[in-house]
Amino acid sequence: MTIEPARPSAVVDDSGHGGVQILISAGPARFVGDLSPSQGGLDLGPNPHDLLAAGLAACTTQTLRLYARRKAWPLGAVHVAVTWRRDVTALPADIFDREVTLGGDLDEAQRARLIEIAEQCPVHKMLTAGSKIETRLA
Repeated sequence: MTIEPARPSAVVDDSGHGGVQILISAGPARFVGDLSPSQGGLDLGPNPHDLLAAGLAACTTQTLRLYARRKAWPLGAVHVAVTWRRDVTALPADIFDREVTLGGDLDEAQRARLIEIAEQCPVHKMLTAGSKIETRLA
């Protein structure tokens, strides 16, 4: 079964003036994306890899929160840091390093289970399984 979104998940526009700064609409938010100066940008916003890493961090955080709530576990603040790197000697070459910090009065078994649950967040599963991209001219 295919679930179709009611609207595009993200829309990006550039000014048409030749710069790499873009205006991103994602959900109800609008913000600027850019590249670093070494890549020809002005570093005014996140680059595409930052956005992908943010999606993984956001999904991980929300998945952990929902699971802990369902179990009535005393999960405090959740902090997820994701760093993207590329290692051409590895397969796959794109690597996301994810570090999860769990606050609250959790025992070691709960903490271990939450790390297992982090591996089940939908964006993690999508990235590790791969995705199909269908492109068409509008």
